[in-house]
Amino acid sequence: MIVRRLPLSAFVVALAAALASVLVGVPRVDASSTLLCQKFSPCARAGYPNYGYNANYTKMWWRMYAGHNCTNYVAYRMVSRGMSATRPWSGSGDARNWGVVFGTVTNQTPMVGSVAWWSTNHVAYVEQIIDANTIVISEDHYGGTFDWRKIVRAGGGWPTGFIHLNDEAMGATAPPTIVGTPKVDTPISVTSGTWNHPGASYGYQWYANGVAVPGATGTTYTPGAGQVSAVLSVQVTAAKPGYVTGASSSAQTAPTAPGTMAVASAPTISGVPKVGGVLTVSGGAFTPAATSSAIQWFADGAPIPGATGTTLSLGPDQLDHRIAAVVTGKRAGYTDGVTGSAPTDPVGPENLSMGQEPALAGDPHVGQALTVTPGVVGPAGVTTAYRWMRNGVKIKGAHDARYVPTADDLGTRLSLKIRYSKPGYNSVVRTLALPGTVRAFARLYVTSRQHRAVTIRVEAAGLATVNGEVTLVNAHGVRRTQALSHGTVTFSPQWLFSGRRTVTVTYQGSAKVDGRTVTKTLRIH
Repeated sequence: MIVRRLPLSAFVVALAAALASVLVGVPRVDASSTLLCQKFSPCARAGYPNYGYNANYTKMWWRMYAGHNCTNYVAYRMVSRGMSATRPWSGSGDARNWGVVFGTVTNQTPMVGSVAWWSTNHVAYVEQIIDANTIVISEDHYGGTFDWRKIVRAGGGWPTGFIHLNDEAMGATAPPTIVGTPKVDTPISVTSGTWNHPGASYGYQWYANGVAVPGATGTTYTPGAGQVSAVLSVQVTAAKPGYVTGASSSAQTAPTAPGTMAVASAPTISGVPKVGGVLTVSGGAFTPAATSSAIQWFADGAPIPGATGTTLSLGPDQLDHRIAAVVTGKRAGYTDGVTGSAPTDPVGPENLSMGQEPALAGDPHVGQALTVTPGVVGPAGVTTAYRWMRNGVKIKGAHDARYVPTADDLGTRLSLKIRYSKPGYNSVVRTLALPGTVRAFARLYVTSRQHRAVTIRVEAAGLATVNGEVTLVNAHGVRRTQALSHGTVTFSPQWLFSGRRTVTVTYQGSAKVDGRTVTKTLRIH
């Protein structure tokens, strides 16, 4: 702004002209307006703020004259509400010029935050819209002071127009919130949020994946099948007379879950559960109703391959199994509904015919083979399985019709369990037991020693040391009995004379070893 120095007389003339223009520009305070407060402090005490202008009115805003001045005050309010501190036009800053400069945004509609403009050279800030014909303004006056006024349209003091530079808008201080978990055919709702000005009316628009849902304009919304997996949001618009309509959007929800089909009734199975029989499933319904359904038969919880019809022919594979049917209902936008029948009794078998019983052959001694005659079982196609047992416990790997006892079997009782089986038939089990326990044969080794002595060593398969007693008898029937020590015993009786002598040696046996007698002629030294 260029300031030109004037002579004193010229300055007085200019000042008088300026005052005259100001006096013309101030609207009349008459029946059309009511003064609500005047001056900074009294207004503040009465609840009418100046928004910090009392500390800033001595500064120039938008290059308007500092101090009490209508244009400086309105410029300050525009800047303090976010507009640039640089005047948005060039040329005259007179109030009468504002409506001309901003002609494209000037109309007859007052809005909170708009500039009330009088072509008679005054501007003010619109603080409140009471109704279409009543407004409240705050203003400052050149050569005067700050005040608040209520203006009514009747009476001639109504503004020439309203300039919309930075009207106050409805703004959300807390965004709307969607209440509920999105799920097909389950209603959810939205709160309107919290807004900076109370008393607004609200509009709603629901969105699915960012696209407006036609007709979804209420506070509640029920997602349909087409919204499965879609994220939902709501835009709330807040409208209040005198304010620019504001909008705020909720956060997006989690993806919309499919609906849940409730079971209305379970399926039932009819028929006799027996090999060769036929079972039929019927029923199985859901809410909402399924548009299609599928059937799967199960045997003891395992699906039967290919069994997907309403009937099931029972075969040997289903023997002893409980049969059930599961109906799966399908509907767009829903997880599959599943319902199962109660299981049947175990599928019944046929019986095998035992024509000849099996029999065991062999002597239960270590190293001596045991064999079995399997018997005769009908009908054809029967499978025979063997399991040899030691004291009633399965012998690992012993599942043939022939078994040779080992050292592990000494002193134990052996038996054989035979199972006859055929798909679709009751199995038949036979258990054959051998008499007594498994024993070992004794081997006797008789040798002569110096000094008229005889040594006997006893061995048995599967035993490191044989215990027991040995009896030595000479040709005259004279005998002596001694205990084995580590499987060996030495005799040196007085009646054992030198020369060739015939002796009889008897091992008495033990819990695991059979007794044995041998006669041998020795040379006694």
